[in-house]
Amino acid sequence: MSNLKIINQEELKDWAKEIFKKNSFNMVDVSSKKETFRRALASGKIYVEKEVFNLIKNKQMPKGDPVTLAEVSAVLGVKKTSELIPLCHPLPIDHTVTKIIMHEEDSILEVF
Repeated sequence: MSNLKIINQEELKDWAKEIFKKNSFNMVDVSSKKETFRRALASGKIYVEKEVFNLIKNKQMPKGDPVTLAEVSAVLGVKKTSELIPLCHPLPIDHTVTKIIMHEEDSILEVF
């Protein structure tokens, strides 16, 4: 933790300028490209203790239902893709689906 340093906004700007200079980051011009159909799939597994899994399954978590929150958050993440991925152009999104499969035997939530 000794490597952490609090910096002000001006120092942050200077740091960002140096990173961009060293690595030659830039957004490419895509204005001449035709719009194309794209499909993406993201997935992950969340491992929890058996007790936590049962609380989630029975919708008894103290702060509310994390499955519903994850589904809503996934939609927000899709809508904000170009803001979350550096140098990503805004993408037209017309549909998204989130599926969460609960594997009780292993206390795993699999998210697609």
